[in-house]
Amino acid sequence: MYTGLTAAEAAARLKTYGKNALPAPKYRFLRLLARQFAGVFNMLLLAAAVVTWFLGEPIDASFILVFVGLSVGLNLYQEHKSNAAADTLRSMLVRTVTVRRDNEDRIIPIEELVPGDILKIKTGDILPADAIVRQTTALQVDETTFTGESLPVTKVAADEGDVGTEASLLMQGVVIVRGNAFAEVIATGGGTRLAHIAATVSAIESESKLTTSVDRISRFILKMTVLTLVAVVVANVLIEGEGANVPELIVFAIALAVSVIPEALPLVMTFSLSHGALILAKKGVIVKRLSSVQDLGSVDLLCSDKTGTITENHLTFTSVYAAPGTAYSPLLLARLAANDLHEQHPEPFDRAIDEALGETERLETATFTVIEEEAFDPALRSNGVIVKKGDTTMHIRRGSPEYFISEGVVAEASVSDWIAAEEALGRRILGVSYDTGRGPVFGGLVSFVDILKPSTKATVEAARALNVAITIITGDSKRVAEAVGREIGLVSKATEVIEASEFFALTSKRQHERVGQIRVFARTTPEQKLEILQLLKETHTVGFLGEGINDAPALKAAHVSMVVESASDVARETADIILLRPDLEVIVEGIRHGRETHANTMKYLRATLVSNFGNFYAVAIGSLFITFLPMLPKQLLLLNLLSDFPMMAIALDRVNKAEVASPQQYDFRFLYIIFITLGLVSTVFDFMCFALFFRMDPAILQTNWFIASTLTELLLVLSIRSLLPIERAGRPATVLVVLCVFAFVMAILIPFIPLTAQFFEFTPPTPAHLGIIVAIAVGYFITTELVKRPLARFATVRKQA
Repeated sequence: MYTGLTAAEAAARLKTYGKNALPAPKYRFLRLLARQFAGVFNMLLLAAAVVTWFLGEPIDASFILVFVGLSVGLNLYQEHKSNAAADTLRSMLVRTVTVRRDNEDRIIPIEELVPGDILKIKTGDILPADAIVRQTTALQVDETTFTGESLPVTKVAADEGDVGTEASLLMQGVVIVRGNAFAEVIATGGGTRLAHIAATVSAIESESKLTTSVDRISRFILKMTVLTLVAVVVANVLIEGEGANVPELIVFAIALAVSVIPEALPLVMTFSLSHGALILAKKGVIVKRLSSVQDLGSVDLLCSDKTGTITENHLTFTSVYAAPGTAYSPLLLARLAANDLHEQHPEPFDRAIDEALGETERLETATFTVIEEEAFDPALRSNGVIVKKGDTTMHIRRGSPEYFISEGVVAEASVSDWIAAEEALGRRILGVSYDTGRGPVFGGLVSFVDILKPSTKATVEAARALNVAITIITGDSKRVAEAVGREIGLVSKATEVIEASEFFALTSKRQHERVGQIRVFARTTPEQKLEILQLLKETHTVGFLGEGINDAPALKAAHVSMVVESASDVARETADIILLRPDLEVIVEGIRHGRETHANTMKYLRATLVSNFGNFYAVAIGSLFITFLPMLPKQLLLLNLLSDFPMMAIALDRVNKAEVASPQQYDFRFLYIIFITLGLVSTVFDFMCFALFFRMDPAILQTNWFIASTLTELLLVLSIRSLLPIERAGRPATVLVVLCVFAFVMAILIPFIPLTAQFFEFTPPTPAHLGIIVAIAVGYFITTELVKRPLARFATVRKQA
């Protein structure tokens, strides 16, 4: 009998080892804040604001800082709110636990557990710490969250003082399915296996596809801007010779560089992502990392665990084979051998058998009395029971088919066809025999299936329609996993299924060749899941749906990680997205929304970069021929503000079905071609404006070019929102049209309002000048539509290639 620790010993150890709790994330808010500036773009904007301030334009610098502040604020609010919602889902493993201290049983908070404590555990308990079994009666545990294997595992006692083996180890988080035990705590808090997995997770870095893509665009903008400005400065020096004012040219170049940066991009993207997150929230989805909304749109491979995500993790009776001449129903015999059905977590086979009983068999079961129960014997892979009915005493044995074949109770030839047929369908099989004193008699076989979730087949079909491949990565057996894959329409040939050990026995070259072709990886360890995901990430944008503690490293490594609400604490903390409803269809819906968000973000990128680079080229080249700035910095900022304001409504724009039919990626080469080509078109029309007005007063050119630029940018938004001809692009969102009209009216009115005209240094345009400006805008719109069409054909060819 165990006396346990004394209160004094426990208190001393608590000071040494600390509380029994997983390390809580530290400085979460500060980490969220730091994440906003992890990318290049916001840092670029901050640098632009500083430079603008030192150039003597505090109002312009304030505009930029307002955009950055709004973007960062919205991101922080959304992600902090999502993390707070995720925290409310956190369920403690157990609040209290029974331990033996001072030779008596005491109920204490789990945080006060220390190594050396003796736990008293029973069926239904969840282990609050790592422990070694010291004394037990038929102990079975569910280690699904660690191994992915849904069958209970039998645990045996280790001698006192022995460090034990896997067969006697109980890990924090496992569920006691059957039996009672005394177990000695060997690790708490950060020393448990659960904590080690959490530490592994924190060491894995996964960067958002959206962040890396925007950073790449930012670097391209910098390169193009620097090269152009260097060329302009050198050209000015060569043209003006010794009269060139180099310091003034450098200041002008820096100011021009600031003007080309699309300062509203972070705000527009945040607004677009928040809109997508709000839609998903209404469908029962918590988005913890805002950029994952758009990252979902680029997912072309969805990896999922099987147990609890593809299937219900609930065994269901499917079929029965009654041996010739048997006096009892195999289902009845299997039910009589069931134990502890009244417990909180009955053994899955027992529960499935009980649920399958018909009224006649249930009544017959009640006529038997259980005399003695025999625990599951892992060596024999069977358990037994002695029952009595009237004068008849019967010994029942229940276990794997292999047990009855090896014991000679049944000939393999008589049942092999039935077994093979059932296992080909991924069903698990139990055999039964009975002995009334004349020797064992084979009673038959009973098969079970871990049923699919109702939405699984529809999810596979919907994913296929969106050109998203699905791969199952499971700890379950190859045969069972293959059957599930075939049932949901994921597997069509045997070569699409492989055990992880077999896969990693291949050469590195063969692994890379085959990894994308395999639809089911079976018998996969947590480490192998991580390796598989890292291989897949080389050629795919990977979304991973997991649930168990063992899924956490893979969740962290995936481009987009998702868990169901019932997932382990570590998995929920790691994931980007939490599904409040165990309905996989919502993932496919999320992918569609992600693609819509991506499409709308691309509309803004195309429009703002084309217009900004058009203006940039015009001012840079125009500086070689015009002795004054064609637009003042404050006027350029106002232009960006008026044009960006309606662009923020892009997040609410309608999206053509063709734009969500395939995974969304940033085609950088094509994006650069678009904004360089159409940017040059914009420059040509800017030069038309220069040619007409530059000989007049500088304020006239600045005012007229400001109005013309605003009109052309608004028309560009309506044109380039789709690469299709405008008559086939679909109707834009009403809010987008309304805001474009509002910006158009404001661009006309501001030069006529004395206060704003004076502040921005505008002069009211004449009716004739307004007519010329409108003509230029219409001509620009028609030209853009004509140039856009061959670009769209080029994009189609690139996508097909």
